[in-house]
Amino acid sequence: MKVHRKGRKSKMYRVLALGLAWWIGYGGIGPVAQAATLEELESQIQALQVQVQELKRQQEMARIETGEPVPYEERGVLRNIKNPAGFGNVTVGGYVDAEFENFENTNSTFDQARFVLNVAADLHERLRFYSEYEIEHGGPNAADAGEAKVEQAWIDYRIVDPVNVRAGIVLVPMGLFNLTHDSDIQDFTARPLVARRVIPSTWMEVGAGFNGDLALGEWMAQDGLLQDLHMSYEFYAVNGLDEDISDTGLRNATGAIETDLNNDKAGVARIAVSPFLGHTVGFSGYTGRHGTGEDDDILGGALDWDLNFGPLQLLGEWVAFDVDGFVDDDNSSTTARVAAPDTLQGLLAQVNYHFWPDFLNQTFLGRNFENPMLTASLSYGWVQNEDDGDSNTGDNEEDRYTFGLNYRPVESWALKVEYQLNDQEGTESLERGDNDGVMASVAMGF
Repeated sequence: MKVHRKGRKSKMYRVLALGLAWWIGYGGIGPVAQAATLEELESQIQALQVQVQELKRQQEMARIETGEPVPYEERGVLRNIKNPAGFGNVTVGGYVDAEFENFENTNSTFDQARFVLNVAADLHERLRFYSEYEIEHGGPNAADAGEAKVEQAWIDYRIVDPVNVRAGIVLVPMGLFNLTHDSDIQDFTARPLVARRVIPSTWMEVGAGFNGDLALGEWMAQDGLLQDLHMSYEFYAVNGLDEDISDTGLRNATGAIETDLNNDKAGVARIAVSPFLGHTVGFSGYTGRHGTGEDDDILGGALDWDLNFGPLQLLGEWVAFDVDGFVDDDNSSTTARVAAPDTLQGLLAQVNYHFWPDFLNQTFLGRNFENPMLTASLSYGWVQNEDDGDSNTGDNEEDRYTFGLNYRPVESWALKVEYQLNDQEGTESLERGDNDGVMASVAMGF
């Protein structure tokens, strides 16, 4: 009996010892032990973030391998996912292009059009900086034709996921092209008429505002599949345009970064809705003043679209501005103001078809590349600067048809060739007048 009691007692002691050990480890000094593992948890979180980025990269690559076009707004993001570079929390990148053109009544020429450097930094998951420094045509001392300038330099503070505060030099969110103007993103060498003479791309302003992306839920498509509905938005208060609006458009009216001409801030906003992957429609608006007069108002609106159906891509934008405060040339009582458009409007409609013939896989065009691509493109561009009060020059109107083909061994490298048919109405040429011609370029994002 004693032996039996001793065995039971020893077993009871073991149970008590195990219970005491559990209490010490988890109930008594558990917080200390847990605190000791915080660094391990942070390390695990960072590892998970890396895995998420890798999964996102693989997802984007899988989309390309299926032959689906990459929407323009995603091409820059894809470039950064595929080619991250930098040190610590700082990343570097950019793009470069070189062009050739040969038009009627002008000399053919080569041009080092753009060299752009991007520097970004993430101090925290909620704190971010991004910049873009552009050198055009060799820089400011290259035969007085080039320039060097900061096109973007903004600081972000994310309040919550869909609400982000941004301040600094930003791209004005009017239409699609101004936000996706990088040479390696676009399928044509020449920028559209509407992005040159109505929206003065690259149009940047200094200011502050908000942006973000909202998941609005799921809806049932006709094929019975659930689709995600997303909406992105940007709106900023900026210094605004100045009074250098001319018969050729807004190109010379972009204001100085350091000053506001009239002490009256302009407002600009864009809302983009994506009912499902690969389809986006955007709506933009602009309101402000372009001079120091009481009636120097300017109001603008834009509609843009980027729709992808397998290898077929439809994109474009329509933009219009209404300008008040200018007088006609025949009014002798006015000496300080010159005639300028009462309204400006323009359209871009573009069709891209992405394809790749299998017989090219073993040629130098396809060998060792995972998913090379050819893109055949057709676009129509039209701009009209209407000046009802100008009896000397009247309205200026120009349209353009462009046929092009580009080759991309990878998404962020493009060789482009295109032919333009230009037609001018009115006395003043907006871009090419009636001169047709050929353009070619090579562009690379890194």
